[in-house]
Amino acid sequence: MDSEVIEVDDQPSEIPLIDEETEKKYRIWKKNSPYLYEYLSTNSLLWPSLTVQFFPDVTTQVTENKSSTDILLSRLLHGTYTLGQSVVDSISILQIPSFSSNLNQNLDISKLNFNQDKEEFEINKTLPKPKVLQKINQIGDVNKLKYMPQKPNVIASASSNGNLNIFERTRHKSFQKSIIDDVDVNKAEITIDGELEIFALDWNQNKEGLLLSGDMEGNIHLYDLTTYDKKKKMESFKSWKENTNINDIEWFPTHDSIFGAALEDGSFVIRDIRDGKEGQRISKQITTTTTDSPTSSINSISINPNFATGIATGDSNGLINLWDLRNLDSTIKEFKPHSSSITQLKFHPKFPQIIASSSTDHSVKLHNISRSKEEDPTFFQHLGHMLEVNDFDWSYADDWTLASVAADNSLHVWKPSKVDI
Repeated sequence: MDSEVIEVDDQPSEIPLIDEETEKKYRIWKKNSPYLYEYLSTNSLLWPSLTVQFFPDVTTQVTENKSSTDILLSRLLHGTYTLGQSVVDSISILQIPSFSSNLNQNLDISKLNFNQDKEEFEINKTLPKPKVLQKINQIGDVNKLKYMPQKPNVIASASSNGNLNIFERTRHKSFQKSIIDDVDVNKAEITIDGELEIFALDWNQNKEGLLLSGDMEGNIHLYDLTTYDKKKKMESFKSWKENTNINDIEWFPTHDSIFGAALEDGSFVIRDIRDGKEGQRISKQITTTTTDSPTSSINSISINPNFATGIATGDSNGLINLWDLRNLDSTIKEFKPHSSSITQLKFHPKFPQIIASSSTDHSVKLHNISRSKEEDPTFFQHLGHMLEVNDFDWSYADDWTLASVAADNSLHVWKPSKVDI
């Protein structure tokens, strides 16, 4: 079945020069994309984004013709990274349409077109374009965005000026498209002042209001937003100091008190926030050093939501290491799917053996870590970005749909045509 390719072109900012070889590879990928994807939406953003996250809600838009396929509407969160080239930076919430998963059940055979060249039937139907539902302006680049799992309308934004801004989305106006861009700065419901840039941010999935942040000088702060008092300055109630930058941080999805942090010096730490003011380090500091990958920074850490002790780390040499919390003396498995630095790792929310990774080598790759050593764990590669991929996320609407953002101002929403795991 033919993929759906949707182009949304804005007035993009100046993109770094893309070499001829990269452009050639992109053209080859674009030509072959109908065979690779069941769904593909390629969008040009006004500014690049460092962060992207699907909201958990999914709604269905029923088409007028009952015999036609219903359309799923997902919401997507991303922010701008303008490096001071814009008066303000902004948080955007997009509405992303896609066909429902029961596509085959809703097809009207009489309305299918047979493509002689491809020798396959195509859907004579197009999707509406993605659209902006809301924009929230702030001062400083949006380094990281995360919504609170218990209350998705509450959004935490880490800005380049060191501040953490907490916005309650419903208290800010919806986006109204006009000729003149709105440059008014939205006042955050809570602003936590800071001096150092933050790229590591995560909400606790089991306790409402617990927010972790890690900055570029090794400071980890834990905030309890349920104790916020307008009359007092918001302070962390626990903090930790590491010897190097905090590149990523994540709570264990199955535990309310344990988190892991990825560090610039090639190590990661696991901490328990209980037992005393500073909590307890429940593991020694783990440094990932192999013959193929000398000590390098760990850029991302991911905790398996379906396997309580499963941990994955990705480093600046393109290496992924898998660990078991019960024995951190050695890795369970290691493989190198990328030719350069890994920027993000995320386990699949449903399938414990599946993990995805993105890289500065312009790709997002899907891996089955249960495969034997003789088998290549990578079973799909998304090669549509022309510069480094900054972030990606799994969709709630479909098990195999992802969104990814890159330094070339692109936002892609895509689903492989065939998943062989």
